[in-house]
Amino acid sequence: MRAQLLLLTGGVLGGLGLGWLTAPTPEAAATAAFEAPAVVHAGLEAGDAHERLDALGLAPPPIVDTGPPPPDIAVLFRRDLTAIEERAGAHMVWIVDFAQPHQRRALRVGDIYQDGWRVARIGPQSVQLRRRREVRTVDAFALPVIEP
Repeated sequence: MRAQLLLLTGGVLGGLGLGWLTAPTPEAAATAAFEAPAVVHAGLEAGDAHERLDALGLAPPPIVDTGPPPPDIAVLFRRDLTAIEERAGAHMVWIVDFAQPHQRRALRVGDIYQDGWRVARIGPQSVQLRRRREVRTVDAFALPVIEP
């Protein structure tokens, strides 16, 4: 046991001494040339690869994401429409609006429905909506269009 302890102590002291003797001094470490690894962003590498492929005529065409088309205001209005009412010769439209206390809202000519669409005309069976130069006539009793 004593021999093993002496061998272990000798190995540790020998390692410390060897490390002390071979360690560089602070002055030598400061003068040594430090080279930082060249870090290249993956996006730059991808851009370079695209330029090389483009020069060879092998680059794919750019992807244009147009997103889904905006919903048809006529479909939305027909979904929310509950009644067309005539009072004293003037028509009024009742639509579903969950933000209101009774979850319904009355629209008259000139009122805004949503997204800037304004009620331009109310007939006994149709409502005309207008936004800037766009005009949509919504037939209240038309069959819904089913797209394949």
